[in-house]
Amino acid sequence: MNNSTQKSIKKLSIATLIIGGITLAYLYWEMIAQLWVDSYIYPLTWNPDIKSWQIFILLARFVGITLLYILCCVFLYRTNKGLEEGDVFPQSNISLIRWGALVAGLLTFVHSNYSAVVRGESELMLESNTILIPLIVLLFAGLYKMAYLAAKDSKLAI
Repeated sequence: MNNSTQKSIKKLSIATLIIGGITLAYLYWEMIAQLWVDSYIYPLTWNPDIKSWQIFILLARFVGITLLYILCCVFLYRTNKGLEEGDVFPQSNISLIRWGALVAGLLTFVHSNYSAVVRGESELMLESNTILIPLIVLLFAGLYKMAYLAAKDSKLAI
């Protein structure tokens, strides 16, 4: 692969990690402020009837965004390492994208219910995006797998 293309991908990966890290820090700050700062714009209202549901959604959001950022870091690391070794589509990224689909589905479900949980309301939301987004990510995992197989096939042909 062209050296300038590799440098561009590396710079784009670094920019993605920086922007993702800033977003992650903001979401952490927002959750901490909602939990412990009374003067925050949207403070968390605990409802004793649904307290376990509220804790589940808060923990799922914290774990989900952290896990998605880690998966992104690993994906970009493997991609850049593969490019250095001459492997454009590392096979190990296929399962990583599939795990990302699962985490994206969880985060979409959590996002649908997060505002109600913060307000202390007892409602359960299930939007079409909860199913659609993981399916789209799984589609990309399939396309990535096809690209991996095509790259592997072209190496064998040479």
